[in-house]
Amino acid sequence: MEEKEIKARLKEFGLNEYEVRAYLTLIKNGALTAGELATLSKVPQPRIYDVIRTLMAKGFVTTSQSRPKQVIPLSPDSVMDALKRRYNERIDELKSALEKLYTPKGEIGSVTVVKSRITFEEHVRKAIERARFHLSIAVPREFLRKIEGPLTTKKEEGVRINLFVYGCDEIPPIASEIRVREVPDPIIIIQDREEGVYLPYEALTSSSSLLGYGLIIRDNNILFMIDRYFYHALWPTGRVVYREERKLKLPREYIHIRELVEDIKTFNLTGSKVEIIGKFVRSKKPVHIVGRVVGFFEDENKVISNITVETEEGAKYVVGGWNASLEDIEAERIVLLE
Repeated sequence: MEEKEIKARLKEFGLNEYEVRAYLTLIKNGALTAGELATLSKVPQPRIYDVIRTLMAKGFVTTSQSRPKQVIPLSPDSVMDALKRRYNERIDELKSALEKLYTPKGEIGSVTVVKSRITFEEHVRKAIERARFHLSIAVPREFLRKIEGPLTTKKEEGVRINLFVYGCDEIPPIASEIRVREVPDPIIIIQDREEGVYLPYEALTSSSSLLGYGLIIRDNNILFMIDRYFYHALWPTGRVVYREERKLKLPREYIHIRELVEDIKTFNLTGSKVEIIGKFVRSKKPVHIVGRVVGFFEDENKVISNITVETEEGAKYVVGGWNASLEDIEAERIVLLE
């Protein structure tokens, strides 16, 4: 490290220009009298005693008891150890004080911008690995090859996967349903209702960087909009090349009510027992109920889906899905029990 950089680092620890000059002069030359230190360090003589006092107070130097009195530099090891302890103590104190002031206001979510292709691909892999219930994926055929293994594993674990592929090459049955089309669009991965990955198609180049940027999304509102785009703008434009035969294995968990409604219609599940975990639409208070499906609704465009549940006490609730606004309850998770 060059001396210029050493000086800059010392200033970061609270030393001013004169203090830096004096300490480095002592480190290089050893113990010096105040007069010698002023001459060699080029610190003005009227300032030298103030500089020595502040260096002593900050733990950088000490003085001898001999005559004439000399200024002695403390070893860099002991100085840096003392600085580290002091800074750690200050950080701990500040952290404690901030935690006392901090009042969580609920999850706000976040969006992270990535420009490295390697980083982007790592986020894609992690999102797939974390999936517990559902994956919605739109990727070019060449990119799909990178994630075929993890998708196969998730399918075997029972994760529902809807896969949209840009390009019409042969695709192995690695998802619950696969649709294709030639015309590309954005790369999208939506993991459960927790995380999303978005990348303009043009940004995916053969280099280690992205031509533009990708987004890692953990904001619930933005995820919801991307989910709507995926299922109502993109998904209907694809040609179905594989659709797994739907089998009903109980208990079964859903995070998308549209899939529950699809199963209710397919397997005639009216009267089935369900567990609803979510929140009331108006009050936003959490709710957890168990009841029977006594009705269901799906509009012509499959934009609105809901079910009506009756509890053992006779209370009826209309239960909607993600960002429900017309229903009584917004379901975050639904378990089909029997």
